[in-house]
Amino acid sequence: MHPPARLRLTTRFVVVFAAFVAAGSLLLLAMFQHQQEQEQERVFAALARVDADFVRRLNLPRSVKLAGDLGQLLGMQIHFLDAQGRLEPVLSDKEAAPLKTLEDGRVQELEGGWQVLKLGLDERHSMIFLRRKPEMTLSLWHPATRNALLVFWGLSAALGWVIAGQVVRPVTRLTRGLAGFFENRDRVPAEAGRRDEIGALARALTQARDDLVEERRRREQSERLALLGRMATGLAHEIKNPLASIQLHAQLVDAGALDAESAQSLRHVQAEVRVIEGLVNQWLYLARPQPPRMELLDLEEVLKEVLSALQPQADHAGVRLVNDAGAGAGLKLKGDRARLQQVFRNLVLNAIQAMPRGGLLEVDSKVVEGRCVLVFRDHGAGFSKQALDHGVELFFSEKEGGMGVGLNVAQEIISAHGGGLMLKNHPEGGALVELSLPLAS
Repeated sequence: MHPPARLRLTTRFVVVFAAFVAAGSLLLLAMFQHQQEQEQERVFAALARVDADFVRRLNLPRSVKLAGDLGQLLGMQIHFLDAQGRLEPVLSDKEAAPLKTLEDGRVQELEGGWQVLKLGLDERHSMIFLRRKPEMTLSLWHPATRNALLVFWGLSAALGWVIAGQVVRPVTRLTRGLAGFFENRDRVPAEAGRRDEIGALARALTQARDDLVEERRRREQSERLALLGRMATGLAHEIKNPLASIQLHAQLVDAGALDAESAQSLRHVQAEVRVIEGLVNQWLYLARPQPPRMELLDLEEVLKEVLSALQPQADHAGVRLVNDAGAGAGLKLKGDRARLQQVFRNLVLNAIQAMPRGGLLEVDSKVVEGRCVLVFRDHGAGFSKQALDHGVELFFSEKEGGMGVGLNVAQEIISAHGGGLMLKNHPEGGALVELSLPLAS
């Protein structure tokens, strides 16, 4: 189902920003108009008080002529009001009525757009000042105000465009790029390179996607391991009994009573039994992994046992085994003999199978920062790019009939010993597997 339709983020931003600018402009205009009105009233009152003080100090006659002259000079109407309520110059009763009830010293407004101020001169006379209410230069319809607002709105639109470019559009691109984003681990949003909050959001989404993909992989692997465990347990019980019988009868055969060819066949049978036993143990390890039983081991001795057991298979495949690992160095490890031999056996068998026309398998070792690094190098075709990336994953195999278990088990065993496994290709050709294990202290 699609989410309910709603305005896009850009549209909502434009509407909100435009409403904010318009409302802010009108509020500022109203505030400035109020301040202008107050300032005009203050100037009007100050001018009137100066004029009234001038008349009072000089004790000028409160005549019609004086009112006319002062009014013409100040650009307003001036009247004198005596104690009996008579106005000079005289006004009609309708015009005079509101002037006789004015409050002293406060600017007031009359009908018709007039402003008026009454100031007392002495006990018997007052001066009344009238003027037309001045035009507001900050009116919305005034050309200067209108032009100023248009400039302000243009600048606001430019600012909104910049903000949209820095925030709205990157977020929009980020959301548009989410389609299929959580299915493709190689996709990285362009916004992830930003050093602001949007970049942090893009990086957080990428990390969440990677964690989700990894969690899916682990869950799938757990499901496969659970199925594998049930299969391995049943299979092991079905195989172990006849295998033990074959191994027992092979041991009971007197090799001394056999000719050379029969003795060789017997040794081959015993070697193949050990291979099958190793495979069974390998599957059981996947089904029920247990901590290794640690003991002090001689590296050269452990490797020799494995290579000796696999020598017949190597001879049959035309592969020459060269073991220089720990030769004469007395390298000591702490580990589980059977588990480590299982790892070495898997790696040697993989190398033999990688050279179907024969070749050379070299096993060497070196000590790096208190750790023993074992190197298994064959002279076959080397690892493919997919094998280098996924070779140790469970059930990944490029060999015909391969189950993709051996390298995964090897990595798990080496990890349980505090070591590491790495797949490489040798610069001169062939595959190269490095095992890193801590030396016994």
